[in-house]
Amino acid sequence: MPGNKSRYYPRIRRWCNSQENSTEVYQWDCNVFKVRDKVFAICSSEKPLAITLKPKRENLDAYLYHPAIDIARYVGRYGWVTITIEDKDTAHLALSLVMESYELISTQKRKKRKR
Repeated sequence: MPGNKSRYYPRIRRWCNSQENSTEVYQWDCNVFKVRDKVFAICSSEKPLAITLKPKRENLDAYLYHPAIDIARYVGRYGWVTITIEDKDTAHLALSLVMESYELISTQKRKKRKR
């Protein structure tokens, strides 16, 4: 995890890795957490710590009212958000969002590929 000195990152990382069947890979210059090869969280490698997650569709608008949460770059059109973590309160919210994202992604059925 090059460059990330956030004091909240170790806790977020442990939380992501503690989810059942989760794996961590380094890609896109980020630490990416997956379940069954599907991404549920992407952590920046820059300061401030930012984590991209996919909340439930019905919660999306409410989350976007929070000043630390924005529509995610590149994947925002698919319902992903990014939360910037700079204090204890946003770190706690991020942990809740990790759980929500994990639950959503881990219960999705895999799409069959067309050949």
